[in-house]
Amino acid sequence: MTERTTVLDEAFDVANEEGTPPISLLPPGKYAAEIEEAYVVATKNGAGQAVNLKWRVVEGEYENRVLFQFVLIQHTSADAQRFGRQKFKDICYACGIADPVDDLEVLRFKKCHLTVKTERDLTGEYPDKNKVVRVVPYAASWNGSKPAAAALKEAATTDKPQPDDKTPF
Repeated sequence: MTERTTVLDEAFDVANEEGTPPISLLPPGKYAAEIEEAYVVATKNGAGQAVNLKWRVVEGEYENRVLFQFVLIQHTSADAQRFGRQKFKDICYACGIADPVDDLEVLRFKKCHLTVKTERDLTGEYPDKNKVVRVVPYAASWNGSKPAAAALKEAATTDKPQPDDKTPF
């Protein structure tokens, strides 16, 4: 057994070490991805239950980048619950699951296509973040790994939140 200590064998020279680079966002666009982790959590306010998903991009320029998605499945607000359950149904459908789900393991490693947007905090309190706004079944011919040029140009020239993509896939 090793002895615990608070003293390093060699001094860590903070001034001469490189810090963690800032997190770079994925450009808004469509990506092929798989759910790597899925687990159930209570909401922070205790008013419901949600599924946390960790997606990993599996093709293209951004392969191995990770995205997170929080989907409400139970909530005291009927509207919030309905909206969350609709999203969860889309995820299950995209993963090829039609039977009742009680174990989230069935979602893992099923290739899907995601539409990703950049969510901006208009107050400036929080940094921009990626948001998964749509999940659809994987289609091999779909160019999901390259963001749309128009979305990139718009994201670079505006501080306004981007509207949800209502176009069919």
